[in-house]
Amino acid sequence: MRPLDRKLTRDLWRLRGQVVSIALVVASGIAGIVTFKSALDSLEASRARYYADARFADVFASLERAPEPLAARLAAIPGVSAVQTRVVAGVVLDVPGLAEPATGKLVSVPAESEPSSLNRVHLRRGRMPLPGRRGEALVSEQFAEANGLALGDTLGALMDGRWERITLVGVALSPEYVYAVQGGGAFLTDSRRFGVLWMEREALEAAYDMRGAFNDVALGLAPGAGERDVIARADRLLARYGGLGAYGRADQPSHRVVSDEIRQNRATGTVVPALILAVAAFLLNVVLARLVATEREQIAVLKAFGYTSAEVGRHYLFFALCAVLLGAGIGIAAGLWLGGGLVGLYAEHFRFPDLRYQASWPLVLGALAVSVAAAAAGALGSVRRAAGLPPAEAMRPEAPARFGRGAVERVLPRGSLSPIGTIILRNLVRRPFRTAASVLGVGLSVSLVFVTVFFFDVFGYTFNLQFGVAQRQDVTVAFTGPRAPGVRHDLAHLPGVERVEAFRGVPVRIQSGHRTRQVGLMGMEPRPELSRVIDRYGRARPIPSSGLLLSRELAKVLGVAPGDSVTVQVQEGARRTLRLGVAGTVDDLFGINA
Repeated sequence: MRPLDRKLTRDLWRLRGQVVSIALVVASGIAGIVTFKSALDSLEASRARYYADARFADVFASLERAPEPLAARLAAIPGVSAVQTRVVAGVVLDVPGLAEPATGKLVSVPAESEPSSLNRVHLRRGRMPLPGRRGEALVSEQFAEANGLALGDTLGALMDGRWERITLVGVALSPEYVYAVQGGGAFLTDSRRFGVLWMEREALEAAYDMRGAFNDVALGLAPGAGERDVIARADRLLARYGGLGAYGRADQPSHRVVSDEIRQNRATGTVVPALILAVAAFLLNVVLARLVATEREQIAVLKAFGYTSAEVGRHYLFFALCAVLLGAGIGIAAGLWLGGGLVGLYAEHFRFPDLRYQASWPLVLGALAVSVAAAAAGALGSVRRAAGLPPAEAMRPEAPARFGRGAVERVLPRGSLSPIGTIILRNLVRRPFRTAASVLGVGLSVSLVFVTVFFFDVFGYTFNLQFGVAQRQDVTVAFTGPRAPGVRHDLAHLPGVERVEAFRGVPVRIQSGHRTRQVGLMGMEPRPELSRVIDRYGRARPIPSSGLLLSRELAKVLGVAPGDSVTVQVQEGARRTLRLGVAGTVDDLFGINA
């Protein structure tokens, strides 16, 4: 063993406490990178495979009712490669074991799955509904598992005002419901109380008197097709049939939830590990700086015996690399294990046919490269100092620092600092870069603690704000369509009801110049007490008597301010186009509202 290698081994053992501490910090950062990166790569790969296999549509639209021949005109739109018309309906379900009714969505499927069909369901077990069997259906896997449903079980369903029994013949998945979003303004989705059922097209048409018609359509686009142009043309065709406004895949509820999860966790998996590795680099710098300072004479002897500055520098760099690579090895192993666990958690919420964990060699090599970069960043200054020490100068002890009244002391009154305080101040001022590095390292360490508990605090604050301050009602009743004012009177006279507030939700497209956004426009009472509009500080905002109250984020998207006017295109009923003023904005926590 070479003398420098022997010295390196002894230094590592002598400073094993610091080495292990640095290795564990590095392991935490590398584990974070590998965990999030591998899990999110697995999620994205599974999503891409499933979307391709199931031919997930690119554009979606709902309407009141349109004749089936309209599908040919939709298919003739330039850029459209496939059209899938369907019958979709909301349904109230009587589920065994649930005290209150559940809600669901009925979606038609072709009698025979065609290779060209869009949004094909993936059969987990059981069989497809048979043609002509009105009471057979597939059920979404999330809903079946949450309620313990098995093949052959029956559910009660209120379909178009008639009570019917539905027999479950299969359990299925769909690219449209990877995450089953309930809709209707629900803040959270409960898999036990919301499910998706797929029925044979003719049976569902008969149940809802939709023979030869459809009320939902999905479009597949050819490569290079302009989505905006297709949406605009589809809206013009569907307008006379009560179209609610077409939208692209980016706004499809399930896809959007999955995409937001990937984007948020990718940011978390970058910022937090970066902070941890920065702390590790700081610790390396501190340890190596002290090591070089205490080994000045050894460095001089090494150079006197013929070792070059490069060899001495590499010796201390290898010390840093040993600590970091030890941590990288632990971090990669832990990250691969934790990544598999994270994918298992995703599998409980996002339903893909083959969501499996996969980690690539480029990811492992990239993690090693990041750890080496952290080692180099932390060791660079100390290695340069060790390599640059001339032998004659290194043989002598380091010259004592020159003490004197500095600029900071001149500002302070004489005698205001104790002797110890004076020493501390002069050490801080005399080495500004070391002081700044120490402050930065401590700051990064504190920020890690802050970031960790921040998520719990934010979720708790947001949850309390939403359900303790904004939405204070005990029960929300939603209807399939507008109801007369007398219904409010009937609800107010139910036993135990103390207060009733009515609201109206309408899908609209708000436009200002070339900027447009499709949102749900809420009509509310002037000063509601149960369901209120609040800002991020919990202050209630009254509803203006005329004009729109927009969330600040929506106002920013549209480029408007109070006093401006916007065009509002109602996407249901008579589909009126209105010119309304912006009465105010509210800085709320939940984004795009009007």
